[in-house]
Amino acid sequence: MSSIRVVVCVAFWILPILGMQPAVGQEYPNRPIRLLAGSTPGGGTDITARLVASKLSERIGQMVIVDNRPGIGNVVARNIAEQATPDGYTLVIVSGSSVIGARFVYNNPIDTRKNFSSVSLLSSYPFPLMIHPSMSATTVKELIAYAKSRPPDTLNYGSTGVGSMAHLASALLGSMAGVSMQHVPYKAVNLGMLDLMRGQIQLLFGSATAAMPHAKSGKIKILAFSSAKRSRTYPEIPTVAESGLPGFDVTGWFSIMGPYGMPRAAIIKLNREIGEVLKLPEIVKMFATDGADATHSTPAELDVLIDQEEKRWSKLIKATGLVFN
Repeated sequence: MSSIRVVVCVAFWILPILGMQPAVGQEYPNRPIRLLAGSTPGGGTDITARLVASKLSERIGQMVIVDNRPGIGNVVARNIAEQATPDGYTLVIVSGSSVIGARFVYNNPIDTRKNFSSVSLLSSYPFPLMIHPSMSATTVKELIAYAKSRPPDTLNYGSTGVGSMAHLASALLGSMAGVSMQHVPYKAVNLGMLDLMRGQIQLLFGSATAAMPHAKSGKIKILAFSSAKRSRTYPEIPTVAESGLPGFDVTGWFSIMGPYGMPRAAIIKLNREIGEVLKLPEIVKMFATDGADATHSTPAELDVLIDQEEKRWSKLIKATGLVFN
């Protein structure tokens, strides 16, 4: 059993036995909260979870323990959260990629809105469009022209998995540009980055944190960011929309959710405290290192975002004939 899981077991089983759990009826929260993260330590989901958990613990006076349960598409973490008692003491980090993957990739699709209680958005972020430096393109428009001058499926693009936002962003680019490219999925963004630098793939939507050091050293080229507006952290880099594909907009996000049926009082308390955490300068700064913005929302606003994302990407999947499961 991993050390993290040992800590979780201690917090959730030993402490109550020792009499450290207050009587029922005391204001929420009165014992540690488990925050499930569907990635290994050091991944984007894990980093986001730990940043928020540490500051949230300080504000609510209870430990918020990050419990890493890696699995493709966040499935393991989501399944644990879905089956947990909806009392506000089990939460899960949910990303845009995992919402779309759960809805459209798997044989047993998960309807996020029906199976989970929304708490709050945490961050929103664009994806840098990276290409191998041997390619002559310096703009998205030139990249599209290059792709059209080659036979279909000549260009290989990477992603962090089938149905991920990186996959969908590339599929959307191909659909809007009228070019056909070959998809190469990876288990982690760093593996895709390695193959991009080796020239095994030619383009990749990925992480700003992973991309910037290699762009500065000349091992990759960043053509644009995927969001509709320029990144606040890297305003010198244009968007895909303004450099070749008007209307292109793909923005990733992280949120916190819990099992469906969580007490309204717990949701309100968590939402309020998370909002205060996201105002902290150190949190804003840490998110900005990955080109992300700290983004608070009401539970209702998160519900609307999920509905919009599912409708939007289902249209692309149907229009392009993508079959994920």
